[in-house]
Amino acid sequence: MADSTRFILVNTSHAGNVGAAARAMKVMGFTDLVLVQPRFPDVLVQEETVAMASGAADVLVRARVVPTLADALDGITWACATAMTPRDFGPPTFAPRPHFESLVGTGHRVALVFGPERTGLSNEDVYRCHACLSI
Repeated sequence: MADSTRFILVNTSHAGNVGAAARAMKVMGFTDLVLVQPRFPDVLVQEETVAMASGAADVLVRARVVPTLADALDGITWACATAMTPRDFGPPTFAPRPHFESLVGTGHRVALVFGPERTGLSNEDVYRCHACLSI
């Protein structure tokens, strides 16, 4: 059965962060990782990525690289943008824990969407999502 939760990294610039995300996903029992236009197209096989993914090579092997956020969201019914601070525009902003609790048992295929390390998600990418999580 496919994961009901997908992790999407948009325009990731550091290979180590991709590996660390894969490792964190594995620890939590998730395997569906999609990268949108990473800085390096071969990031999934770079030495630093593989090293940081320690024990999560299976997550990297299944991961996909796609050209657009729309492609990454294919098959997703509820997407959650992430932001360091609440936003005054776009989709409603929620604290993660209560929001996730409200999604339990709804049958949604959920995506957690993370932006570039330096800038976070663009306004356009946040608007593509149903909710914004203040993390």
